[in-house]
Amino acid sequence: MEQEKLRILNDQHESIGVADRSEIHAQGLWHETFHFWLLKKEHGTVYLYFQLRSPAKKDFPSLFDISAAGHLLADEQPSDGLREVEEELGLSIPFEDLTFAGVIQDEIHLPLFIDREFCHVYLYMNQEEQMEVHLQKEEVAGLYRAKLLDAQQLLTGTCERIRIEGFIVDANEERHEESIEVGVHNFVPHETAYYEHLFHAINQILSQ
Repeated sequence: MEQEKLRILNDQHESIGVADRSEIHAQGLWHETFHFWLLKKEHGTVYLYFQLRSPAKKDFPSLFDISAAGHLLADEQPSDGLREVEEELGLSIPFEDLTFAGVIQDEIHLPLFIDREFCHVYLYMNQEEQMEVHLQKEEVAGLYRAKLLDAQQLLTGTCERIRIEGFIVDANEERHEESIEVGVHNFVPHETAYYEHLFHAINQILSQ
C-alpha cells in the first residue's frame, strides 16, 4: 500500500517539506491532524463524546480517544478532515457548523515512535434529539460520553475515576449499551496541556 504523504513542519508551525507517515512517526517530525470533538447538551448538562478505538488498531487499541480524528495529507486543509467524521461516525456535518477551538500542539512518546502533532481542533454541539451514528468497525468499536465537568477533572488530573455511558459493537455487529467506570489509563495518553487548552476553549465557547 502506498504510504500517506504528510506535510512536515518545524516547531513554529512552518511548512518545511513532505514525508511518508511512517518516516514522520519514526523520526518524531511535526505534522498536522484534524480533531473533532462532539458535544451534546441534555437537561442542562453538557456531555463530551469519546470513541472507543477498535481492538484491531495498531496504536492504542481499545482505548478511549477523540470523537473522530485523522491525519491531514500534504495537499489538504482542515476542512478536508471532515471525512474522518463521516467515515468513523457516519455523521455528515457542514464544515461551517463546526466551532474552531484552536491549533493545539500535542506530543506522545512511545518506545517505537514519537507522535508530534499540530492538531486543528473543532467542536460540534449536536442539537438532534436522537443522534444516528454508524461506526466504522475497522477503526471504532464504540461511542461513549462523559459529563463535561467529569471529563475535564479526569483528563487534567484532578480526579482518578469517572463514570461514562455509551455502547460497544461486538464482532457480530450487535450493539451493547453500558455504563462503566474508567480512569485516565483507559484513554489515549494525550498531554495534559492539550486537554487544558481543549477544555478552556470549550468552556469559553459555552459561556458566550
